[in-house]
Amino acid sequence: MKVHVRDSIQSDVDYLASNLREEDRLEVLSSHGDVKQGLQDGFDYSEECYTIIVTDTNEIAGMYGLCEMDDMVATPWLLTSPAIHKVWLPFLRQSKQWVADANLKYPVLTNACDERYHVALKWLRFVGFTFIKRHETYGEGNKPFLEFVRI
Repeated sequence: MKVHVRDSIQSDVDYLASNLREEDRLEVLSSHGDVKQGLQDGFDYSEECYTIIVTDTNEIAGMYGLCEMDDMVATPWLLTSPAIHKVWLPFLRQSKQWVADANLKYPVLTNACDERYHVALKWLRFVGFTFIKRHETYGEGNKPFLEFVRI
């Protein structure tokens, strides 16, 4: 299936907040304590925020964005619905380029990922991130998270 990416709108946040993949839901609960607020924060604070659409079915497969910390550093994020499985391969190709482009704008990209979320950890490695620190307790849920960076 084909994938289409467009600028996010508020209704994407509303939909995705109640349709996240279980692993994404658990990660946002651990980091932010509230799924809707975590996704809303990503939407509100992102310099750029995009929605992944399954072209054939018009399903929302996920959202991602980039929150600027300063001129040199930004925080990338990605949250997905079960529909991401329908467009995983084309999304992988597009996301690798998006991360490379973001890294041209911001020499340092960094964030943290729930250490239990193995699919996300594989994706982060695939797009070029390196894990630099394990946080024993992180965010609202005090779960172990792995800090990652791409320089």
